[in-house]
Amino acid sequence: MHRKTPIILAVSALMLLAIFGCSSNPIPQVGDKAPAFTLESIDGKKISMSDYKNKIVLIVFTSVDCENCEKQLPYIKAVYEQSNGRLVILNIYQFNTANRVKEYVANKQLQDFLAMPDPKGEIATAYGVARTPPGNFIIDSNGIIVLKKLGPFQSQEEIEDILKSL
Repeated sequence: MHRKTPIILAVSALMLLAIFGCSSNPIPQVGDKAPAFTLESIDGKKISMSDYKNKIVLIVFTSVDCENCEKQLPYIKAVYEQSNGRLVILNIYQFNTANRVKEYVANKQLQDFLAMPDPKGEIATAYGVARTPPGNFIIDSNGIIVLKKLGPFQSQEEIEDILKSL
């Protein structure tokens, strides 16, 4: 074996860890407890998953420049409006600053949902959806993930079918 091979392999491994991250926490799956987090909303309120015990929560990992995220918004909005306060929507804007999210929310008139910047993508990474918006999670009233969907919802009915079972 060439003398430089172990060095090249070690550097390659370190580069992969730097690119993809190294976490001792496994990526959550359906049936797992939703990872706890606290973020600041664009209006300055601290929002935590624990604030929504006994509520059904739809977490949407999104971005201000995501066409697929915008395509699913009408479905999410319709389900939210029909839920009679039973459903909480948390929009987490991964890799976006507070100012950029504020501007986007105002321009798109998205004030119905809590908007929380995740500028470093830490929460998106914890949920295993960093850099792949949209990522959608439905959390039941016990804090358990009942849906993990990478990619946009295709219809209002798709969301409603999951919610019917809760």
